Amino acid sequence: MTLKLTTKDALRAVTPRAGLPDTLSQRVVDAATGWLSKRTSRRGFLIRASVVASALAVDSIGFLVKPGTAYAAVCGPGSTCSSGWTVFCATINNGINACPPGSLAAGWWKADGASLCGGKSRYIIDCNATCSRCDSGGRAGICSPDCWSCRCTCGPAGQCDNRRVCCNGFRYGQCNQQVSQVGGVHCRIVSCLPPWTFENCSTATATDNATRDHNSPALPSSWTNITARYVQLGEIAGPLGPTIHGQFSTPGGQAQRYVNGRMSWHPATGVHYTAGAIAIRYTELGAEASVLGYPVGDPGSINTSRASRFQHGRISYHPAHGACEVLGAIATRYMAAGSEPGALGFPLSRPIVAADGKGRATPFQRGRISWHPTVGGAKMLGVELARTYVSVKAENGRLGYPTSDQGNSGAVLFAIFQHGRIVYSTATGGVVLYTDLALAYVRSGGEKGPLGLPTGAEMTVTGGRFHLTQRGRLSQADGGAAFWLDGPIAAKFVELGAEGGSLGWPVSDELRPEPGVRRNTFQHGTISYREATGEVTVTAS
Repeated sequence: MTLKLTTKDALRAVTPRAGLPDTLSQRVVDAATGWLSKRTSRRGFLIRASVVASALAVDSIGFLVKPGTAYAAVCGPGSTCSSGWTVFCATINNGINACPPGSLAAGWWKADGASLCGGKSRYIIDCNATCSRCDSGGRAGICSPDCWSCRCTCGPAGQCDNRRVCCNGFRYGQCNQQVSQVGGVHCRIVSCLPPWTFENCSTATATDNATRDHNSPALPSSWTNITARYVQLGEIAGPLGPTIHGQFSTPGGQAQRYVNGRMSWHPATGVHYTAGAIAIRYTELGAEASVLGYPVGDPGSINTSRASRFQHGRISYHPAHGACEVLGAIATRYMAAGSEPGALGFPLSRPIVAADGKGRATPFQRGRISWHPTVGGAKMLGVELARTYVSVKAENGRLGYPTSDQGNSGAVLFAIFQHGRIVYSTATGGVVLYTDLALAYVRSGGEKGPLGLPTGAEMTVTGGRFHLTQRGRLSQADGGAAFWLDGPIAAKFVELGAEGGSLGWPVSDELRPEPGVRRNTFQHGTISYREATGEVTVTAS
């Protein structure tokens, strides 16, 4: 399907309302759309439309009522190559507000009362070229232009930060003074914090308020709650590092990219950041537009690992397992169990989709959580039961999905599934009981009943299947129900050939026809046990 987008649609898509009344905002959009569409190509229009959008966001009233262009509203005065100013690094460094390779911070100045820094000082740092192309004799100062690591040119045509690139041969000199010789100014970076907090710079002050409003479309274009939080975190020297391009709209909110992460804002969640491998995985999933939604907290530290919470889940990072998301009901159950420091530890993988396409599961260091829409929520298994469950193909196996969390009867662990039961003890390991055999075991009293714990795997014989327990037996003929036999009755049944013997298959659980007497009925007779004397009687029919 081809999506047809008119120039007016495109401008509306990228233009924030910026607090303007709807009618005024609409007139501005319509006028700018008509003017731009007559003077540029489709691609050029989209570039210019984004600049108009930024101009409206930065200085909506000023852009409307004062002479000038959208470019000037975004980039400030002196934005052409002929003005003499140096380009911003973000403009020529893939949107990154940092010195590009082959340059170093060599000096700085400040501009007071900058709206782009919330009314406080804004610091501009020159990134000077290194003298890497030749040996200029090691003298102090600016080396010969032939030796500079960059060549004199201008910023990108068609964008407002068309200022000089690697042309101006001077140095303020408060940064990296151990490097005595540098080339010309390659580009400039900006900060709302003093440069000595993140670069090897002195505190010697230079001020030039004429540069207060210099900016670039590749830099944040206004002071926002995201910018304020970024500065609070330490800005360039903080966990996120330099900005990459400017702030942008997300579904219902705003976001900003950084070299080491991302900051997200939504009116319901506030401003929070994600960093490192967690931010990478969050972006891979679709970030704010993904199933996770917006972050609801900053990353938390767990020893050498990290975790971030979102509206609809969680991403956990462990150096041995990477960044793995935990989603929806599984995430809710995981957090109820204590999350990463809790009983389950860190996730071992990203969510697993079951073969039915409906169920989900997440394995953890010490267990597993499974979810299916028909079983009433997400259910948790500890490591022992989870290991047994996986050995029989987990959600895709005969047991189906767990219908309860793991339970315990003393030192014995158990869990109930759609089609059976797993029982674990240190003596027996994990044992699986399927369907009717599991039901018969529960009727006998389960883990606390006379049969004790099941041992070994289900066994098949001609005509059916059986399961051994510590003190008895579970038996089921094909097409029939399962029944349990205990102690001396079970022992006598085995002595007579069990299911293949003369009595055939059991057709009842153990009964008490009279006080002190226990009895099982079979296809071809009964076995009775008298408790007072220990006598076992076989009656054939």
